[in-house]
Amino acid sequence: MSIYYRLDGLTDNLNPEGSRKRGLFPRIIRKKTVSLRELCELAAAGTTFNVFELESAGRLLISEIIDQLSDGNNVCLDDFGTFSLSAEAIRPAQDEYDIRAESIRVKKVVFKTSKRLMSRMKYVVFKRKPKQKT
Repeated sequence: MSIYYRLDGLTDNLNPEGSRKRGLFPRIIRKKTVSLRELCELAAAGTTFNVFELESAGRLLISEIIDQLSDGNNVCLDDFGTFSLSAEAIRPAQDEYDIRAESIRVKKVVFKTSKRLMSRMKYVVFKRKPKQKT
């Protein structure tokens, strides 16, 4: 298995024209998005589990993760990472009485990878995507 990448030009819109930074950065070329069903089909191959059982368990797990986050908890999936929430105020406030619970919302779901997952990613092989002939 390997990950294909291409090099894209760096866009610098913050500096004036004469002092803009130039360069290239790698961009991963994603092959496809794998669904829960596809993951379950791959995981079930060579086991005694059937795809339906794994998919049902996966959906239950996702539902429970959402419930736990909605209750203000972090969710740690061992050797994978931790999900948590961050919040933001709908409008700026100058003092603590300017913001009530009704004016706070979830900004995003944050995922922090585990050390084990990141250590496994160190061994991923990258290949430059061949240029297409025109």
